[in-house]
Amino acid sequence: MKPRALLLYLVCVPQALWAQAPSPALPLEQAPVSLATTRAPTLGWAENLVLSAAAGQLGEEALYSFHLAYFPTQRLGLEATIAHNPSGSTHAALHHVGAVVPLLHAGRLRPFVVAGLGTIQVFPGTATNAKSVTKLMLHAGGGAQLHLRGDVALRVEARGLSAVDQQEDHSGFLGYAQWSVGLAFHRRLRASSALDRGEGS
Repeated sequence: MKPRALLLYLVCVPQALWAQAPSPALPLEQAPVSLATTRAPTLGWAENLVLSAAAGQLGEEALYSFHLAYFPTQRLGLEATIAHNPSGSTHAALHHVGAVVPLLHAGRLRPFVVAGLGTIQVFPGTATNAKSVTKLMLHAGGGAQLHLRGDVALRVEARGLSAVDQQEDHSGFLGYAQWSVGLAFHRRLRASSALDRGEGS
């Protein structure tokens, strides 16, 4: 082989072999690790049907109540309540409806305010021959639900009740204080969205 041909062979062949050789695999770029704390998912109430059972006091007497609420949006719910006050000589039945407004949209603790109207019916019992009396009632108050899990929450609330006292010789309001503690059971009527979970704006 001539010297010139040998030189071309030594130069060109290694270059061709290098071009055909596979490139070494490069290490995959690692995703940056975020040190920011991930925000805990929130528990939305939109499209929730909520059934609550509670026990407490109306004034100084025992009170047992059931609440059924529906939340068409995250910030507003409609609630119907029936309650019974089984005192000794007289007892009372309460029926009222109201609007429930959650105050916060974060975490497991969900404070709320509630206000509405209804009736209170007082039964004198069998000791007297008096008839039952029904009065218009306004109520307002607030409380909180602490979610033990997504569909069960501990419910605590307090309300002020004002019954319209319309007599022949006078008129006014009779005030009552009420508090109760119970459990609330949530049932979502549709799949949750990112906005319901607090991931949206």
